[in-house]
Amino acid sequence: MWTPSPAKAAAYKKACLIGLLLTVLQLFILFFVVASRTLGADTMHSFNDLATLLGTTYLLGRTWETESLFLKKRRSWLRFGVWSLALGGLFVAGESLFDLLSGVTGHVRSWPLLVIAIAGALGNWRMHRILDSVAHEERDALDKNNLDHVLWDMVLSLAVLLSFLVGVPLVDRLIAIIVGLFILPYLAWKRWEEDSDEHTHHDSH
Repeated sequence: MWTPSPAKAAAYKKACLIGLLLTVLQLFILFFVVASRTLGADTMHSFNDLATLLGTTYLLGRTWETESLFLKKRRSWLRFGVWSLALGGLFVAGESLFDLLSGVTGHVRSWPLLVIAIAGALGNWRMHRILDSVAHEERDALDKNNLDHVLWDMVLSLAVLLSFLVGVPLVDRLIAIIVGLFILPYLAWKRWEEDSDEHTHHDSH
């Protein structure tokens, strides 16, 4: 029997709890405070991120018959993670492009959206700190992919906050287009290639 890193599993459990709280907060505001299309899209994106973290937590939290079996399942889950990262980015970019092409001038300046932006930035910052605390020598492509998810969610939340405070919605949309259309798909491809290299190295030993 083979068990993955207990320290890494503990870090993911803490991050999952924060991600779950953020998602619940978004759902509460979406359904009971303000019905925002943008917030709805952000909530779907948070669901994807939470799913990747929960899946990783499950993989790390159980005992496997062999290390090879764990690596096989981890690669399968990474496939979901990189597709989620790439498609989530394209979805965010597409939403911003749609707003620009449709002539939508801006979001409603309301305290619920400000609360979500602040909570998202702080929550994802804390999640990144927790996951980043895992020793560098233990970090694999799936860990890096999960870090990408929370780091760029934090950046997008900060973009929303900045746009809200300066009253210029174009700032948020331009950042979302750059991140979603170029950065996230590139990172998804990069993590998959890194995992392929890891598997080649592991098989050679």
